[in-house]
Amino acid sequence: MKRLFVLIACLVLVAGVGEARWGLAGKRIVVDPGHGGRNPGAVGPTGLKESDANWRVSTALKHYLENQGGAKVLMTRSQYQDESLAGRVAKANRWGADRFISVHHNAASNRSWNGVETYSATNGSWASQDMRNKIHKRLVGGLGIRNIGAKKANFYVLRNTKMPAVLVEPAFVSNRYQEARLKDPAYNWKEAYYIYAGIADHFGVRP
Repeated sequence: MKRLFVLIACLVLVAGVGEARWGLAGKRIVVDPGHGGRNPGAVGPTGLKESDANWRVSTALKHYLENQGGAKVLMTRSQYQDESLAGRVAKANRWGADRFISVHHNAASNRSWNGVETYSATNGSWASQDMRNKIHKRLVGGLGIRNIGAKKANFYVLRNTKMPAVLVEPAFVSNRYQEARLKDPAYNWKEAYYIYAGIADHFGVRP
């Protein structure tokens, strides 16, 4: 599986994503894969767990941030572990992170619904809102999915982190077509790239 991820990453780079630029060197970025362990989050029509999709996109994002951006990355959980919301926030705050990115995938009772939502805290800083807007723009433009909006919310991980933070919902796992896409490692890497590109835009560097 690891070799497959590396191969996909190389193919994406060759296809025109661009060479490593190290524009995020020195930045400390927390990547928070939502849910995990006994907490699967949303579950798709054929059984895909949101927690698994979150993990795959998060690990690909970590790769881009470290190997293309030069950033230092801290993951809030391991693959099969859950972590409390307080624990996730505490790790980020103790580490002195510059930015916090929480990765989720949405769900709705209407299985036809799909779209991109990106959140910053209700009382979030200008930097949080700027990062939210730039990631959201990249996801909407890159994935070609309905734009549901860049929004504000009072989510625990957004209101309690000391650094600018966003929570991304790039798609709905409850949508059968989208669930199939999320099972494809190449698509996971695609989502991760646009999140990474939005972070790079936020810092004013080329992805």
